[in-house]
Amino acid sequence: MEKKKIIGKLQAAHDEYFALLIKHFPGNTKDTQFGDFGPAKLYDLAIEVHACAAALGPHACERLRYMGLDLLYPFDNPVDLYAWRMQVKEKKIPHTTYAAIAIRIESEIKRLDRILELGGNSAYEALPIEAFLVPRTHYELADVPVKATGKPPHSATEPAQPATPIPCANLRPNSDHQAVNALERFEIGTTIGANIAAIASLFGRT
Repeated sequence: MEKKKIIGKLQAAHDEYFALLIKHFPGNTKDTQFGDFGPAKLYDLAIEVHACAAALGPHACERLRYMGLDLLYPFDNPVDLYAWRMQVKEKKIPHTTYAAIAIRIESEIKRLDRILELGGNSAYEALPIEAFLVPRTHYELADVPVKATGKPPHSATEPAQPATPIPCANLRPNSDHQAVNALERFEIGTTIGANIAAIASLFGRT
């Protein structure tokens, strides 16, 4: 399958996943439908995103992982989904952290699509892993659930910081929280933003 079609499938799965993730986010007291489990559709969509990222090739996959793909998609089965939900509740991780990752991943998907249109696959492959990206180390989410292998879902050889810092890499998670809150109020900015508008009512904001 050509990469443009894979990108389309990735974008569609990413959008649907995020909307469902937020609707059933751990700690949402209005959501009692699944108890301590989220909907099965979540891990089905996670597998679709994992598969699309892999099908786009190692370079695209590494760039997505560098910016936190595995933090946003840390499960692919009900056991790990349950563990993730318990961890989010225990550590009181705000939904805005995952929204920030989702918005940044959406931008990378669009960048990949546009670079392929302008310069082809070789142009994207020549892009350094860390170029234009905020790294996963930006987020205070070091303890994502560990798979049955006993190994964390990110590579030990993955660089901890971007080789060439960009201005937004110096932002702190609190600024992400403020930005996502603003997006929720104004319902602007991104495809993800179309879904993000629902967060305000789910989490008691007007």
